[in-house]
Order: sequence, then C-alpha cells, then structure tokens
Amino acid sequence: MEARRFYLDTQARSFVDAPSNTLAAGQSLFFDEDVESVELYFLKPTGDFSSPYDYLDYSGNTVKLAVGVTAPAALQTSWTALPTTCTASVTTVITGGVSANEVQRVSFTTVPASGSFSLTLPARAVTVSAVSAGFFTSVAHGLLNGQTATLSAFTISGGSFANQAYFITQRSPDTFRIAATAGGTAITASVTSGGGTATLAALTTGQIAYSANALTVQDAFIAAGITVDNAPQINVSGSFSSGFTLTFANTQANINFDPVTVSSTLAAAPGLTANVSFNTAEIAALIAAGTTSATIEVEVAGGAIRQTYQTGATLSGDIISSTSPSPLTANSFNLSDGSGGTWTISIDSSGILSASKV
Repeated sequence: MEARRFYLDTQARSFVDAPSNTLAAGQSLFFDEDVESVELYFLKPTGDFSSPYDYLDYSGNTVKLAVGVTAPAALQTSWTALPTTCTASVTTVITGGVSANEVQRVSFTTVPASGSFSLTLPARAVTVSAVSAGFFTSVAHGLLNGQTATLSAFTISGGSFANQAYFITQRSPDTFRIAATAGGTAITASVTSGGGTATLAALTTGQIAYSANALTVQDAFIAAGITVDNAPQINVSGSFSSGFTLTFANTQANINFDPVTVSSTLAAAPGLTANVSFNTAEIAALIAAGTTSATIEVEVAGGAIRQTYQTGATLSGDIISSTSPSPLTANSFNLSDGSGGTWTISIDSSGILSASKV
C-alpha cells in the first residue's frame, strides 16, 4: 500500500504540498485503530520557481511525529532512513525491422531526485552490399552525415579501408560516401571488392539532469549528432517520474537496434519512514469526546537546535473496528442475473440457501 508522504520546508518550517511547488499541504485525516506507513521528506528552498526545492538528508537527526490537541495522542520517535539508490534499466518494447520501428523504454527503480544521466547507443555494424564510384550501398543503413564509421573488408587500388575510421557524407536512405575528415571531400577511389562492413561507433549524449522532460532528452540525442537538419530521429515521450519511451523514426526507422545503455549518478530522495499506530487510548478518547480537530507536529533535534513543524489534522473513528466480525454479519444479498432481473439470495439457520426474484 502507498505510504502517506509529508514534505517539510526547512526554511519556512511548514508542511508543503509537494517538492514541485510551495503550496501549503492539505489537512490530513487520521483514523483510530489504523497503522499508517509514513514518510517524511525535508526540503531546502532553491529560489528557482521551476524547481523550488532540493532534498536534505535528515537521517542524522532525532525526529518525532505526534498527533494530538494539547499533548501527543499518537507519537512516533523511531525512524528508518529510506534507501536512495536509483537504478536505470532499458527494455525493448518493439524490435525494429522491415515493418516496425524500434521502441525502447528507459525506466527508473524509483523517482530520481538528484544527479544526472547519459544515454549511449551501442556500436552498430552495417553491411554494405556494393560500392560504385565512391558510393556505398546499404539499404536503410541509418548512418548520418558527420558520424564516424570504421570500414573493414574493403580493398582499393594500392591500399585498404580495413580498420580505418572515416566520416559519413552525402548520405541518402540507401547509400553514403566517406571522407577522411568531418565535412571533407568525399573519397572517390575505386573499390575492387564487392562489399564489406561499416561499423558505427557508439554515440553518447551529454549529461541529462535528473528532472529533465522528454523534450530535453530528445534534444540530447540531437546534440549527439542523431539528427537531420536539426530534426529529431529518435522521438522521446514520458517523464523522469514515469520513465521515457524512445521511438526510432525517420532515418532510424525499420532498423533493429541494441538497447541503449545508461550511465548515471541518479539518486532517490532521502527521507525517513516509520509505521505510525493511531490505535491508542488517547486517540480513542478524543474521538469519543467529539474532538476531531487536531494538530500534527514534527520535531527535529540536531545538537542544541530544535525545529518544530505544525499543521492541522482531523481525527475520525473507524467504521470497521478491530472487534468487527469477519465476515460481516448478513443473511441476504441481491444479485443481478445479467438480463435485467434482480434476485435476493438468503440463508436460513440451517445453512440452506434460497433465491427469490425481486
């Protein structure tokens, strides 16, 4: 089940709605007899409206949480630090081929809260079927002008292309030429062999901030040279909180790519967690007396410094108490027959079921 999360502005000493905004947190409702998984996150204002908070690690402090009116009716003094490991993984959703574009998914084990990452397209071998007048033929090769490829198994008059890196130039969907320098003159030497292999070097994006949106990730591929006329060839959707989907399109369409790899310094948000019990005599007494307006208070002590955070809370009694029978007592119920009819199913003291149409 989802934990109840509280975010605390350590400068304003206030509960806020989320780390993405500075709005005050809404009032929380607590039920007697419940045990809540609670997580506390401590935030430091950044002054940046688009990213208003950074997380602080308060695991070295003494933290107490209380709910009550003039004294704690529920109190938690023991907390465990949440793990901050954030691991990225990549899966192939659709394998690219003759009639399908490659789709890959970049996922995170938890929502990243700091750090950055980069994405690398692994080296890729392209088979060339023939070379004529300096033009290399390879159907839907996906190579782009300016990229570096190492050629092997090609022989020219007086030399060889083997194990030498060249720059792609004058590319078309099914052909390309090579140059010795980026943007240089295409080589026109006659190739005596029929074909060979062009191996594209691995391509890595620059560092991408943990909170980047899909457009930022897409632009990172463009900056790495995966573009034609500054247009994206890998379309990106999603977000850092839900993960990113990479769709290989345009010049990268209908090609089977190995999964991209991720290098990262990503980390999850540091926080504190505990299971807080509201099954106390004090909570029950307040509810029995009709006192439902309460205060939730968090106190943080570090050395001689003590910080206190407060916000409103509401108390309520459980409808299902710890003494409620299981299953709940009932001797009849209604069922629909799927044709518009309703039937009452009942049981007598002998355990015999009967049905009658309503």
